[in-house]
Amino acid sequence: MLGARLHQTAFYESMTSTLFTVTPDQLKRPRSYQNIITCSNATLKAWLLMRGVTDSISYNRKLKWLLYEGHRAEFTALAQMLSTMSELARKQYINGLSEHDKLKNKLICVNQFMNILTPVNIAALDYAQLIAMYKIGVRLRMCSLSEARSFSLEAAQISQTKYTSWHEYFGACIAGAYFESPPVDITSLNFIYTQKLLDATSIHPSVNWDRKLK
Repeated sequence: MLGARLHQTAFYESMTSTLFTVTPDQLKRPRSYQNIITCSNATLKAWLLMRGVTDSISYNRKLKWLLYEGHRAEFTALAQMLSTMSELARKQYINGLSEHDKLKNKLICVNQFMNILTPVNIAALDYAQLIAMYKIGVRLRMCSLSEARSFSLEAAQISQTKYTSWHEYFGACIAGAYFESPPVDITSLNFIYTQKLLDATSIHPSVNWDRKLK
């Protein structure tokens, strides 16, 4: 049992390892899943606040949203819309949007990633955030340890059915993070995405992607 728990923990750490390394340093977000254990409660609360979580009610609502809808739903809807246009029409449509339109940078991200991700696109981000939120929830006493273990395991197992490797999963998670918070210099998206994916896959996780979790 102890060995299984250790493998689960290592698997979860790998699942969330890219979450906090693709956003601007000035936001002072935790930089790894392991840091959630030691960083201050104030920092964890700030991370939740950026995602609209202010109390136990919004916390549980966010968890349910990540599990059943998530960022992947919006990404899919935008990808379907763009897929009806020619490449030229896409560029003209996106370029025609106002620089102040919040949807513009998201559409640039979707246009960049929609043809290189698997059909489940950025679902990896939703499951990674779900696991991170359960870890934070235990720290802040917003959920029980048994609940966190049960739903984290479910999120990990679902991820294993949707992606075939860590590389595929990492690529989707990083793309999702940029979709959620597009970089200020959106023209560098392709370069920074490639760099972050190389960084993420340079160290192979200690647990194989297809390891049976229980």
